[in-house]
Amino acid sequence: MRPVFNAAQMRRADEIMQIEYGYLGVLLMETAGRRAAQLVRRLYPKQERFVVVAGGGNNGGDGLVIARYLRRYGKEIFILLTHDPAKLSALSRIQYDILTRFGLSCHVLSPDSLRKLQAFCEAGPRPVLIDALIGVGLQQALRPTQTALLEFLRSLHLPVVAVDLPSGLSADTGALLNEPLRCEHTITFQVPKICHLVTPAALYCGQVHVVDIGMYPEVLDRIGARTFWVVRQSVRGFLPPRPADAHKGTFGHALIVGGSRGKGGAPALATVAALRMGAGLATAMIPGSALPAFHRRTLSGMSLPYGDGQVAYLNEAAALWGLRHLEGKTAIAIGPGLGQTPETAAFLREWLPALQVPCLLDADALNLLAQDETLRARIRVPLLLTPHPKEAARLLNTSVEAIQGRRLESALRLAQKWQALVLLKGAYPLVATPRGETYFFRLAEPALATAGTGDVLTGMVVGLLAQGVEPLAALLLGVYVHGLAARLATRGRHPASLTAALLLKALGRALHQVSA
Repeated sequence: MRPVFNAAQMRRADEIMQIEYGYLGVLLMETAGRRAAQLVRRLYPKQERFVVVAGGGNNGGDGLVIARYLRRYGKEIFILLTHDPAKLSALSRIQYDILTRFGLSCHVLSPDSLRKLQAFCEAGPRPVLIDALIGVGLQQALRPTQTALLEFLRSLHLPVVAVDLPSGLSADTGALLNEPLRCEHTITFQVPKICHLVTPAALYCGQVHVVDIGMYPEVLDRIGARTFWVVRQSVRGFLPPRPADAHKGTFGHALIVGGSRGKGGAPALATVAALRMGAGLATAMIPGSALPAFHRRTLSGMSLPYGDGQVAYLNEAAALWGLRHLEGKTAIAIGPGLGQTPETAAFLREWLPALQVPCLLDADALNLLAQDETLRARIRVPLLLTPHPKEAARLLNTSVEAIQGRRLESALRLAQKWQALVLLKGAYPLVATPRGETYFFRLAEPALATAGTGDVLTGMVVGLLAQGVEPLAALLLGVYVHGLAARLATRGRHPASLTAALLLKALGRALHQVSA
């Protein structure tokens, strides 16, 4: 896993490097700015004109180093300082003095300098804006002068590259303290920050590039990160091996519980997904009314239908009937197409205490859990919850807006309240544990905003659980492969065309890419 730091952790890493290892802060800043400038040059190989907006803190100092190196590359530079040079931070003042010795001039923020900036932007090809206004230390809303400056910069309609993070974001939460500039790229140093991976902040960062500035690995290890960025290397080892002498019993038996009248497709999608993720066997326990639809969608999945075609929902009697079918099952998912009715609530009350293997709750099972919190006490096995924002809002008795505005905090609260691993779905999904660890994905696939893709994910995770994959590893691998499959399935297609069936077909290719 790649560690992700908050502002305090990043400051602590700087302190250890400087105080304990004697590594001068000006050298860290020089390295950061030089490597950022090199990256900017690669990102915009034909760009000849740049605007650097530098604040008074160390983020502004990084911007001044970038400006110096871009000028050495022969670029035309307009530098706007928000502070008088005498009021810059100590490290930024050093960089300012070096820069002026190279003959570069800076414009201090004023109405006249803004007019000159506008004239610079209009005098030739459109420049790229380097946002080095405010770094990771921002903890409150910007001052009015800073907000006005961002509004002015926004009106120029320039492509933007942020240094460390777009100004106006909270590095620690992903919340918007002010509306930042929407960036094409963000260049951050040594490790990503929380705001790069949590919405709404992440939506303003564009492509995030992590630049190594030479901090020692042992320094980063000492920080003790509890937040992580999940990348391919993080999950590639989670998929169980496939021995040559294996048989279907080797890879477990997943049980998917759900379905109702008119909703037989949801458990069918989950059942096929479990098999495509490698489960040896997958069975759906469904009411009799869902049986025809279920088997129109799957030939390889098995069914345990309760009652005849008149039984619309699983109920208390179905729970008692189904207890004998728990034998041999190695993981269970409950929820796809289940329905929210008194019958299904009674089913869960009888069913949950009997479980002896990891259990994933999704969809209507989550809504029933929110209606009756006493159900949690009946579950004595590892529990996974996979809510979308509306389901999460019900589980926390709050609004969708509150969930989306504080996604990191919401996921941690869910994990703690329900003592479960929690996947909060949506753009930039994240996984939280009851111990306070969080795992982020830079995954925003609008193609997944269609019916059935959540059922596919449920089946993928329970399929991994059935094979004996640890619950946290199953969630992380499932989410990663789910997003990759969506990208593969829409390659050469408009994202609106994705269906759950197409997503299922792409799972094999996605698994191959992850494990290669």
